[in-house]
Amino acid sequence: MVGLIARFGLGFGVFLTLSAALLLLYLPAGTAESTISTLTVGLGVFLVLISTTALYMERKRR
Repeated sequence: MVGLIARFGLGFGVFLTLSAALLLLYLPAGTAESTISTLTVGLGVFLVLISTTALYMERKRR
C-alpha cells in the first residue's frame, strides 16, 4: 500500500514540477505569479524526493 501511494506521489510530484517549471519560462520575473510558481517547483521537488525515499525504503524492506 505504501508503494502505491509513493508511486502516485512520485507521478504527481513530477507533473507538478514540470508544469510549474514550464510556466516559469513564460512568466516575467519578479511578479507574484512567478514567486508562486517557484514555490510550487520547490514543493514538487520535495514531493519527488519524499516519494523516491519511500519507494526505496519499501523495496529495501522486501
